[in-house]
Amino acid sequence: MNILVVQSELGVLRGGGENFTRNLFSAFAQRGHRVTATFIADSKGKYPIPLPLGITPIPLAGYWSRKLGQDVLSSIRGWIPAGVPIKDTWDRCQEALCWRTVRWHDQRFASRVDIEFHGRWHDFDVIYVHGNSVLAARIARVRPTILRLPGPVSSELAPTLRRIHAVCANGDALRHIRTFLGDHATELPIGLDTNLFQPGPSQERQRLGWSGAEWVIGYVGRLAYIKGVDLLADAFKQVRASIPHARLLMIGAGEEQGKLREALKEELARGLARIEADVPHERLGDWYRAMDVFVMPSRYENYSNAVLEALACGVPFLGSNVGGNPRLVESRGGNLFASGSAEALSQALRSMGDAFRRGGEQETVRLGRPHQILGWDASAAQLETIIQKNLNLPVGSSSNCVNRES
Repeated sequence: MNILVVQSELGVLRGGGENFTRNLFSAFAQRGHRVTATFIADSKGKYPIPLPLGITPIPLAGYWSRKLGQDVLSSIRGWIPAGVPIKDTWDRCQEALCWRTVRWHDQRFASRVDIEFHGRWHDFDVIYVHGNSVLAARIARVRPTILRLPGPVSSELAPTLRRIHAVCANGDALRHIRTFLGDHATELPIGLDTNLFQPGPSQERQRLGWSGAEWVIGYVGRLAYIKGVDLLADAFKQVRASIPHARLLMIGAGEEQGKLREALKEELARGLARIEADVPHERLGDWYRAMDVFVMPSRYENYSNAVLEALACGVPFLGSNVGGNPRLVESRGGNLFASGSAEALSQALRSMGDAFRRGGEQETVRLGRPHQILGWDASAAQLETIIQKNLNLPVGSSSNCVNRES
């Protein structure tokens, strides 16, 4: 099987969606398939995050940015005094501009993919597209196509989605999409590398200069508005007033990074908070193990890879009451707080911090360890099943054997 993966940020971000794709197709390649991936790169064709062995890269060189101008806008925001009404207006305008920039970026990427692979689609048995429904529907006219949706979409997209051979999702997104797409939506589950993510000591905690006496609040993921990272920063500042031994560790990068560094300027300078923008996936386990509690403060969350990884490392989690987080609490342990509220998050953290201080965190957090979570090889096997069932293709076929009328 010869498959092309189309995902814009695959070589430049370490977000959950990018990690999902890299892990899934690394396992898919290990099962004997040929995997090629196309994604954005800089004007010289370079990209900072190497793909796993077995995945052949086709970087699309150019001047790309999903967050065009956001750093400048965040810097200007830093000069606006706190409490001034124009600051809220500035935030709304910046968020609106960010959303439009992302949409423009996705449209540019789709157009570039069309140009790059025009006349070459038949080099591949299957095309796998991450997140871009319109692009996947266009490709499906000429090639068997799989679309993975990382989050729910509007029912208005149903006609577009039905033109795609296989629409895959998991967690809360799958539940929502099936309400209007039925069985045309199928599950492509998350895997978990239990060799990387397991309980144990952390060298990173020692390197940060934090002892066991400090209470470390952690986050891993994209630094984006939808992830609620601004709420976590606000809540931490509130918690610090009553729990001076609290520390904040945030792993990730994104369009909110400038705002976060401004909001946490004093805490970062004093070593009370740390933002690590670029941590390789294979080192994440050590960073999770440096945390005492993992927080997922998202305004929406489908079914978090990061929460599963944290739990596998023996770290309890606190999540916003949205999307797939309640299901994770019910099956694997943790607590919830009211989504969108920094005050609710700070109250929940104070309660957990008090328990930690008493040496009884299990009084407050129901600890759990992921169970019935597949390894990535099992996820890759499920992808083979989807190709056979939904695309009606023999998984062992070569591109010369594919029905070109698909």
